Amino acid sequence: MRQKMSKRRSLFVTYDGLLDPLGGSQILPYLKAIASHEDHLHVLSFEKPERYFPAAGALREELSCTTIRWTPLIFTRRWDVLGKAWDLLRMLFAACCIAARIQPSVVHARSHAPAQVALLVKWLFGSRFLFDCRGLWVDERVDKGLWVLANPWHCLQYRIYKWIERILFSQVDHMVVLTQAVIPEVLRLGVPDSQKLTVIPCCADFHHFQLATPQSRQLARSECNIPEASLVLGYLGSVGGMYMPERFLRFLKLASTRHASLQALVLTPDKEKFRQLVQVHFPPSLHPLVYIRAANRDQVARWLPAVDVLVSLIQPSYARKGSSPTKLAEAWAMGIPAICNSGVGDVAALVVELDAGVVIDVDSDSDLIAAADSLLFLTKKGRAHLRKTALAQLSLDVASERYLKIYQLLRL
Repeated sequence: MRQKMSKRRSLFVTYDGLLDPLGGSQILPYLKAIASHEDHLHVLSFEKPERYFPAAGALREELSCTTIRWTPLIFTRRWDVLGKAWDLLRMLFAACCIAARIQPSVVHARSHAPAQVALLVKWLFGSRFLFDCRGLWVDERVDKGLWVLANPWHCLQYRIYKWIERILFSQVDHMVVLTQAVIPEVLRLGVPDSQKLTVIPCCADFHHFQLATPQSRQLARSECNIPEASLVLGYLGSVGGMYMPERFLRFLKLASTRHASLQALVLTPDKEKFRQLVQVHFPPSLHPLVYIRAANRDQVARWLPAVDVLVSLIQPSYARKGSSPTKLAEAWAMGIPAICNSGVGDVAALVVELDAGVVIDVDSDSDLIAAADSLLFLTKKGRAHLRKTALAQLSLDVASERYLKIYQLLRL
């Protein structure tokens, strides 16, 4: 028995911080679930200094009640590519030191850079390599404009990382992907067997994102200064080209001609950026329709009930095959239906399967108009029924069960 128990040691490597918003909403809940069946789970993460120094003590105290041990490194913001290379070297050194001490049977990497580290740990210490692939990261950088392939230096980086990606994919003992849609692609890129793949979409904490009620709706609208009788569209998340805020505003403009009570609530960490977009892309007479709030995770859960229908428009692309928007899981947990576009991971299939809203062609004004005409009908798709159907596929408990099965499989 002692010998069997001693094998339940694992190392988790992430370049995202546990103290980042993503850390609180996605990484920590999964880590706690994994730790519940591990004797020792050691986490290596990179933390932003402005979040780490005020909050590290509280997180250490929280983790002290679990089997999780935490080694945080400070994220390097300077020096561009050299800064990232420096972080990768530090990650390699720290991971090897930890692995030499705890001898993990599983090394679990979240995304591509940590996967390079995990592969080295596998080769040096014989650990099983679990790659938590958060999407087609190399091509996502092109989508986001971080690499412009017409630039020779960017093109060289792209080619190098595609070569590294193929090595990583070919060496996995198991891989987690976010969507069914990306499975043929990762098999083409080198994963040797579909049996080594498990789909775990971005899930929501259904305890944190409670069903929106008339009372929570009234409170949220009051705090956001939105008239209670309004029909409210929601925008949730960052501002960037791939999230198509200009198309959201176009949709809002079209819908405003059909619904006199229409308002929009924008919950975003990029408040000023969105305000500037409103100034540029929206008629001045309609500016009062848009309520913009900077919101952390707790505030999102508090204010999202003000929304009748969430609008989630994401630029379709090759890389988007691997995307699973967390905002949709959070909205559906609260019983809020969504207007989504096709060409993004499994979104279209989920909307149909869960009866969770409507799918449109994001580039079609006629589709935007049809969606605007159906807004009142869409509001009836939500509430308790939507939350119940989403719970079976998009709750943290579902994700935790799948991670447990993977760890058990890797130790057979």
